[in-house]
Amino acid sequence: AVNIPPKTRRPGATLRRFLDRGAKFLKIHPAMDGEGVDSAHYHALLKVADERGIPVILHSGCIHTHIIYKNPELGNLERFESWFRLYPKLRFVIAHMNYHHPEVAIDLAEQYPGLWLDTSWQPAETIAEAVRRIGAERILMASDWPLVGNNLQVAVERVAETVRSGWIT
Repeated sequence: AVNIPPKTRRPGATLRRFLDRGAKFLKIHPAMDGEGVDSAHYHALLKVADERGIPVILHSGCIHTHIIYKNPELGNLERFESWFRLYPKLRFVIAHMNYHHPEVAIDLAEQYPGLWLDTSWQPAETIAEAVRRIGAERILMASDWPLVGNNLQVAVERVAETVRSGWIT
């Protein structure tokens, strides 16, 4: 997965070069980049992703920390609904399932079949609700950043808890 920083000149051409060298996903992180839904930079990248048929990992959720994020509010998933309409063939992986408001991610995934939700930072009950409402085929087990702490173990345990509770098989 590649992230093309907002200051990159010719972002579409840059993404094409990475794809030609084996990249498989595009990662967009609006809160960290400080770019919004109308960003020409993002639209140049989305056009290439659409042309090449690669999935887009979209960081979602508003995590209020200005240490890392230029504008935390830019992570609110409802801001990006126009993308889901504008690029209906793109597969968007909604990272963190909109964090504090996963119900928004699940609602949008019901409307837009190109949205896939990842389980990182979500409790077992939310994972089960997402599976019930949009199907297991579009739910991806994720740990966010498995290199720090025990995120991977926590992620696996949450999915296992969902199974043990009988919410999913």
